[in-house]
Amino acid sequence: MFVNAAAGSVDEADTVRSGLVDAFAAAGVDAVVEAIEPHRLAAAMRAAWQSAPDAIVVAGGDGTVSAAAAVAVQDDIVLGVLPLGTFNHFAKDLEMPTELGSAVTWLAGARPCAVDVGEVNGEIFVNNASIGVYPQMVADRDEIRDRRGWGKIRAVPVAVLGSLRRMPVQRLLLALDGLPATQVTTPFCFVGNGLYDDHGNDLGRRGSVTDGRLGVYVIETSSRWRLLVNAIAGRVRGLGAAEETSRHAPREMTVDAGARVLSIALDGEPMELATPLHFRSRPGALRVLIGEPSLPGSGTADGASATG
Repeated sequence: MFVNAAAGSVDEADTVRSGLVDAFAAAGVDAVVEAIEPHRLAAAMRAAWQSAPDAIVVAGGDGTVSAAAAVAVQDDIVLGVLPLGTFNHFAKDLEMPTELGSAVTWLAGARPCAVDVGEVNGEIFVNNASIGVYPQMVADRDEIRDRRGWGKIRAVPVAVLGSLRRMPVQRLLLALDGLPATQVTTPFCFVGNGLYDDHGNDLGRRGSVTDGRLGVYVIETSSRWRLLVNAIAGRVRGLGAAEETSRHAPREMTVDAGARVLSIALDGEPMELATPLHFRSRPGALRVLIGEPSLPGSGTADGASATG
């Protein structure tokens, strides 16, 4: 197991490491636990896999999990995750307990299962990718954290307000599953690794991580007010009530724009990628440990179509 030494919730790496060794021993698992800096994770995972463990577990947040998943997909490593981050979206969508002791017990009885990942221009993501206002918000959030020393949760509302004031609106050409491209004007294009539930308290959660689809959601407006109206309507009454929000469920998608690069957030990490952006679902590309209850139900497009 590798513990992200830079994770926001890991204050004392030595204490966490020894506690995890004891917790896994109590669950009947022999675990070697090492605190590691993020830039060393890929090389450490590959070296550890040479000693033929049953799995490599990473403990940290969604950014750590995403980085580890990219290595696991490339080298066919069995990956386990232990949620120690702020939001832990991937762990929650695997129906994993977020309380540490329960998560260890869950992992101790887990088995490898194949789940999907998303890919864009060769970059792997396990949760989602976003274009538009969200990457701007993430960049603002990280700048506020660095400048003020705040945590993510405290910095997000300030970053949201700043991003809405500037609200980047882009004209994008979207081509889904090889169909002719259509142009959209949007401040927000979201691409999920899988289809997200579209209403009520389940909004933002996935019913399946094995459906072999991208969940594409686009708010087509240039108005700050209409962006907020769509976001609120989607949250309160479901995405079907968000009149300018379109939903698609392609297996692949190409995004082009009038710029050589686009700002994008992959699993909450901002970066810039050269256009065009080629997205695709990679069904079953990641072997990940799943405990009881078993893998969230596989399914179909749940009403979303490849054309919206």
